[in-house]
Amino acid sequence: MNGSDHIDFKCFAVIVAGGKGLRMASDQRKQYMALEGIPVLVRTLQVFDRHPRVDEIILVVPEKDLAFCRDILIRPYKISTPFYMVPGGVTRQDSVSNGLARAEALSDNHAQNLVLVHDGVRPFIRKTLVDDCLDNAGQTGACIPALQMTDTVKESLDGEQIAETLDRQVLYRAQTPQVFRLDLILSAFAHAKKSNFTGTDDASILEHAGIPVHLVPGDMFNIKLTTPSDLVMAKFLLDRKDSDRSDDI
Repeated sequence: MNGSDHIDFKCFAVIVAGGKGLRMASDQRKQYMALEGIPVLVRTLQVFDRHPRVDEIILVVPEKDLAFCRDILIRPYKISTPFYMVPGGVTRQDSVSNGLARAEALSDNHAQNLVLVHDGVRPFIRKTLVDDCLDNAGQTGACIPALQMTDTVKESLDGEQIAETLDRQVLYRAQTPQVFRLDLILSAFAHAKKSNFTGTDDASILEHAGIPVHLVPGDMFNIKLTTPSDLVMAKFLLDRKDSDRSDDI
């Protein structure tokens, strides 16, 4: 697919950073932790700030953190893309919904806009993967990156005994950014609210509404920083990036 086919689409990047970081075993939220002196969340924002196809950035953070993020965390790094902050909700789905509401208010043609939803703690997203997702969503309406499972996957109902061995050939691990036409994701979220449905990611909300979601190959280095061991991998990726002298990592 060719990105030139989608030059009429305006792109909103909704960066969701409302997590409590409980699995990181730290008093500090994982999105605010420093990687080589730069907060994780800032590193993520910088990727989309530099991306030429991202027109506006909407950051979703806990309401009590709005002033801290704006004045202390982000302001020193001078984000140049039009930038907005909105408070998160009780759940991730609520937080994404708040971000979508701001995109809806900023949009003058929902069917001609794409919204990209990305985890604030995935700072190693490559520009090329963003392009792949935007290109695909521009043609299909909904796209996520995913990695096919390589390990044998077991299902257990109690965590002690195997119930079934699943077919890994048809199983994929979802990543972000997940990209959707704005009118489609707004419709899907409205349907989820009306039907009292809670999804495990944004794509599942469209699936629930009967909207097809397409896949593009994900990136094994597009890791989500969730546990202390992830920080070890993050240091490796930063060292690799420095050695390559490349921003596209």
